[in-house]
Amino acid sequence: MTTLYEEIKAVIDPKLCNEQISQYWLERLEKGDLTRDDGNVSHFCCYFLPYDPATQEVFIVHHKKSGLWLFPGGHIDKGEPLMRTLNREIEEELGVKDRIKEEIRPFLLTITPIENRVQSCKEHMDIWYRFSTDGSEFNVDPKEFHATRWTSIEGARELMTDPPNLEALRKTEEFFSS
Repeated sequence: MTTLYEEIKAVIDPKLCNEQISQYWLERLEKGDLTRDDGNVSHFCCYFLPYDPATQEVFIVHHKKSGLWLFPGGHIDKGEPLMRTLNREIEEELGVKDRIKEEIRPFLLTITPIENRVQSCKEHMDIWYRFSTDGSEFNVDPKEFHATRWTSIEGARELMTDPPNLEALRKTEEFFSS
């Protein structure tokens, strides 16, 4: 069985981030305590970007805890493989059980400094996934978000301020145009 350490190490790819981020990730990985459950204020997370290829729209959420428009996602739980994290987060936030049937590769790796005094988290190492959907299966949990919406890339760019989410948006815009 592959460990979380091995899974994360396998996704660190210079094509998914710049050299500085790649090096930082490798150094952070070696420190251990990879999840929030391990008690570390710096830990790894999975984020996902639902997109509709027919309309070229993306699904964004106005997150209650952060107060920001973001793509959905969250913390990796201790002992949880990446695909299980991804499916758990999709189920918790979008109400869709076992959405990802086979392993998918991330499209981006980022680092998010957390400047919220309420949260114990101070840094997220973000593994970004993207999946195609029209959203018809979504049953969004209103406890998590002020609002949710499908929007164009430009519409999302007008609402988002978080640099890693804007980078995920930029990469998705490139994906749509390729």
